[in-house]
Amino acid sequence: MTKINELEKLKEEILSEVGATKKEAKTLHWNSLAVYIVLIVLAFLTVAQTVQSAVILNKINNGVIAPSGSNITPSSNNLQNLPDMVGGC
Repeated sequence: MTKINELEKLKEEILSEVGATKKEAKTLHWNSLAVYIVLIVLAFLTVAQTVQSAVILNKINNGVIAPSGSNITPSSNNLQNLPDMVGGC
């Protein structure tokens, strides 16, 4: 443990003499312009997705488009062969 501490001290001395000390990382403040821009873009994307979902739901409810797989009707033959189709016993 003491060797590790000595190495850390030596490292800090060398870095301080060279002038390559660690700089503090900049933090992004909540009142910065970049945060506001990102939040506005995300809000617009959310509104666009909501409108698209509502349009699709209205088309489905009005019968303009049918949900996927709605034209498939299960036949008794398919239901009887179900264990064979999925590899059951």
